[in-house]
Amino acid sequence: MNYLRLAWRQILKSPGLSSLVIFTLALGIGSNSAIFSLVENTCLRPLPYPDSNRLVILSGQTSQAHGMSVSYPDFLDWREGQDAFSGMAIYRVDGGKLKANGIIERVSIAEVSKDFFSVLSVHPELGRDLAPDDDRVGAPPAVWLTYESWQRFLGGRPDIVGRTVMLNDAATTVAGILPASFQFYRQADAFMPIEGIVDRQYMRERSTHAGTLVLGRLKPGVTIEAARTQMTAIAKRLEHQYPDSDSGVTASVVPLRERLEGDSTTYLFLLLGAVAMVFLIVCINVANMLLARSFARAREMAIRTALGATRLELLTQLLTESLVLAVLGGAVGTLAGIWGYEFVIRLAPWEMRGLVQEAGGFDVPVCLFITGLTLLSGVAFGLAPAWQLSHADPQAALKGRKTTVGTPLGRVYLADALVFIQVTLAVVLLVDAGLLIRSLQSLTSTPTGLRPDRVITLQVSSPAAASIGVDATAYIQHYESLLERVQVVPGIETAAFASALPYTWDVSNTWFFRPDRPLPEPGKYVSANPHVVTPGYFATLGIPLIRGSLFDGHEKRPPLPPGAPLTIESVGKTYAGFLVSAVINKKMAETFWPGEDPIGKIFQSGSPSMNLARMKVIGIVGNTTQTGAENGEPPEYYTLLSQWPAAGQLHLLARASKDPLGVVASLREAIRQADPDETIFDVEPMASRISDFSSDRRFQMSLFTFFAATALLLSAVGVYGVLACLVVQRTREIGIRMALGARHADVIRNVIRRGLRVVLPGVLIGLAAAWASSRFLQSQLFGVESTDLATYAVSGVLLTLAAFLACTLPALRAARVNPVEALRSE
Repeated sequence: MNYLRLAWRQILKSPGLSSLVIFTLALGIGSNSAIFSLVENTCLRPLPYPDSNRLVILSGQTSQAHGMSVSYPDFLDWREGQDAFSGMAIYRVDGGKLKANGIIERVSIAEVSKDFFSVLSVHPELGRDLAPDDDRVGAPPAVWLTYESWQRFLGGRPDIVGRTVMLNDAATTVAGILPASFQFYRQADAFMPIEGIVDRQYMRERSTHAGTLVLGRLKPGVTIEAARTQMTAIAKRLEHQYPDSDSGVTASVVPLRERLEGDSTTYLFLLLGAVAMVFLIVCINVANMLLARSFARAREMAIRTALGATRLELLTQLLTESLVLAVLGGAVGTLAGIWGYEFVIRLAPWEMRGLVQEAGGFDVPVCLFITGLTLLSGVAFGLAPAWQLSHADPQAALKGRKTTVGTPLGRVYLADALVFIQVTLAVVLLVDAGLLIRSLQSLTSTPTGLRPDRVITLQVSSPAAASIGVDATAYIQHYESLLERVQVVPGIETAAFASALPYTWDVSNTWFFRPDRPLPEPGKYVSANPHVVTPGYFATLGIPLIRGSLFDGHEKRPPLPPGAPLTIESVGKTYAGFLVSAVINKKMAETFWPGEDPIGKIFQSGSPSMNLARMKVIGIVGNTTQTGAENGEPPEYYTLLSQWPAAGQLHLLARASKDPLGVVASLREAIRQADPDETIFDVEPMASRISDFSSDRRFQMSLFTFFAATALLLSAVGVYGVLACLVVQRTREIGIRMALGARHADVIRNVIRRGLRVVLPGVLIGLAAAWASSRFLQSQLFGVESTDLATYAVSGVLLTLAAFLACTLPALRAARVNPVEALRSE
């Protein structure tokens, strides 16, 4: 207790220094706490399902596509042929409409097979489980609502179970309410049995992949490698059985957590490494502050030693003072960490925010981490000054000699060694931040092939994709009538509907072949991204025409009688002798018609056995980066909705004459006038979608830049502190030199040279360390190498400049020393 009382008295004795130490520690501990909380909540905390480490996602995989959806017939064969999983369920997520309380709400619906909840080991909080009778063709529609959607859409009515709601215009019984803690992929508001749609053609065809993935739970004792081996063998068998549809298709088995995390794990741990370096720089900076103060306390320690105090007592007292400062810094740092965590979450890209669970925040592991960090910091920054003062030679202390330590390069001052380490770490962070800035600049400057300014995008909620198979003509007319209303909205220049919108990941990949060439072997068909659009699509997005012509809206329509369904069986008959007009992009022309003029050429989508429509190339347009510059410019082709209505829900895009958000209300009203039951959602300017696609890189770059700037500032402060202390210690010497004729410029030059003598080796070693560790950052870069010389040069110069400025103030102070006063001070 006596040690604590003395420590508190010493802290109060130097309020300025103590406040600066606490603030600096709070910065280091708070930033570490915030980033560790993010890592713990996204990567380390178990998923909210029992034995979540046994949950996996199964998907299709080819040499051209990874993580693609699974056809329903393949899923049935997978489930039947495997014995590595205790349960396997298929699911897909789609949009729908919920009529509740007189309001039409847009909801996200997951259609799942009967084992879905049992695979997750989740049971409804209210109501009953999904039963086998629910999962059969012709069963009465039933829905399980998430707790959030129950509260948001239905007001949390306790009697809702067993009642009927209108879901996608069908009377549907609410069978259960899921627990409040349950969320799957953070996408679905409601869950319905998938058997309600499995009799539809797009689900029955083995060659059709309807956005479905498979969830599996490994049996106890079965490794994921064993499951992969078994699923690969099953996929091989299906490939031989169904060569037309399954050639080259294998099964991918990925842990659910890995699927959720994607690439975020890599850059989160890179951030954790960066913030750890900031923490080390903070500790070094505080250590240097206390070393500077130790000069003033050297006489005190010498006197206490002369009076009988042991080294252990002095060491204990000094470490107690450091730990008290660390605890205070930790307390302030915890508050800063809580605020910083919330701030970081707001900055984080949407996919990372989706990983953060509802309970995400400061829990037991995070509190233990902060406690350990606080104690570690107290020892880390307090040990050097405590050791120096407790082992000081009383005679040397009274003479004011600086402490040195031995190194392979000779005797160096301890404070200089700490600054050297500080500068080295700061250079590494500066190089990393510089590379990420260059990467983001390269990414954002890469042409997208689009003109996104003043373009607003959104989706409308109906009709469902299944309506194509009921009345294809009505499906076409529905969107054409909506488009007519939209095009006359004041402030709209052009508008169009499209099946796939750039920068939404809402893209598909379709096989095609050229009838004028020998047919490819099974599994070796080429593919491109298909788009179903309306006239005006290219003008709205600013995609330029290179050669040929675009759609003008007067194209001949296929023989689709009113009320006629469009199914895979009827396509061959309906489109026999009919050519669908197609516009292809430059990449598709160069890839599949090298050295030829594609205009007028014919190609056919799917495989020959599918007997889909033949398409005639009428024009070539510019390339677009549909899924970000990192993924390049894919081959693409475009067809007209009126000729080829093979699409589901469409995106509406409109170019406004002024602010695109200013026309949203008018668009909503125009769409409701066309169909009172319509709702719009996913409203966002095209420019924002493009920006959001690089949000993960922007997030990472922002944090690295902040940490690098902090390290740069602390390093400059460290250099300044050491030189300021040096000037105080050498005041008498400087006075004598000036009395003997030394000029002011000589004194300034001497102090600056003394500071740079420590900084420049640290810069060089830091550049070498950054070069050696650069391979860990390469996967996060685009358009720039991790060994980019310009970035290294700028980083080195920047820190050297900051250090030079930090040297200037003590140098100017030294030059102002009055020789007479300096000689009298001793």
